[in-house]
Amino acid sequence: MKSFLRLCLLALMCLSVSFSLKAQTPLSKTDSLHNSLLAQMVSLPAPNFSLKDLDGNVVSLKDLKRKIIVLDFWSTWCVPCKKSFPAMQLAVNAYKNDPSVKFLFIHTWETSKTPVEDVKKYMAQSGFKFEVLMDVKDGSGHNAAVEAYGANAIPAKFIIDKAGNIVFKLTGFTGTNAAALAEISERITLAKTHK
Repeated sequence: MKSFLRLCLLALMCLSVSFSLKAQTPLSKTDSLHNSLLAQMVSLPAPNFSLKDLDGNVVSLKDLKRKIIVLDFWSTWCVPCKKSFPAMQLAVNAYKNDPSVKFLFIHTWETSKTPVEDVKKYMAQSGFKFEVLMDVKDGSGHNAAVEAYGANAIPAKFIIDKAGNIVFKLTGFTGTNAAALAEISERITLAKTHK
């Protein structure tokens, strides 16, 4: 009888621990992502740029003060860049009604002689609704914006806070669209709320 009671007590304790762990799992995953990203935060002045969009309008970073800016450096030949776009479109859609957040997709390192036309064609065919800026080569063959940000691979994303500081920088794309959306959203939240 004693061993039966011990067995019942042990089973009850295991069941209790199991329910307790299941109840904490979603919070733990969220806390884990939050804490992981918090540890990745930096504070570096964001280099200014003035780039043309696909219609020839000039967009400067200095004109976007007091906004959270998500920069995404990419190119039409970059497979990981294009693989990240469905997740980035989800992020753009999620923040379309938030005037404090702006996404800029900076096309760079193009090898084509007609980069603007190539990008227009790609955007029309792909259906992505991004604000694209062109970081075309200058007279000496340099892509000034991507070089100013020190990106050595693309896709390269930078999140800039309202004070004009880079608070996150990341390169590449792996994982699912849902995970990428959760991560970019948490990065934006941290950029909005950090002191």
